[in-house]
Amino acid sequence: MVSMKKIFVIGIGLVASGLFLSCAKSFKGIPEVTPKMAKDYGVDEATLARGRGVYMAHCAACHERVHPGEIDPEFWRGVTHHMAVKAKLTEVEEKQLLHYVMVAHAEVHGFDPEH
Repeated sequence: MVSMKKIFVIGIGLVASGLFLSCAKSFKGIPEVTPKMAKDYGVDEATLARGRGVYMAHCAACHERVHPGEIDPEFWRGVTHHMAVKAKLTEVEEKQLLHYVMVAHAEVHGFDPEH
């Protein structure tokens, strides 16, 4: 059985590789939540805004913020829980964070499974 630590280390390697080999998209700033974003992806705007707030407040405490579009959705799904535990987020905050990064990713790539 593969340990969580090994999965995390592999995941970090994949993120680093993805950052260097990602599509030629421009990622500037951390996306703001908009009513259109919430409507397009069927997520409550307040949930997305709280998720962005969690992202802005907690993620930079340990590392540089990364534009959500730079990270593969499957990696977000896997790493969010691990990071939420380290940041001592509540279950609700973790869900809000995941909603935000997934929708912000989709804003850049659509629902393209290769990104």
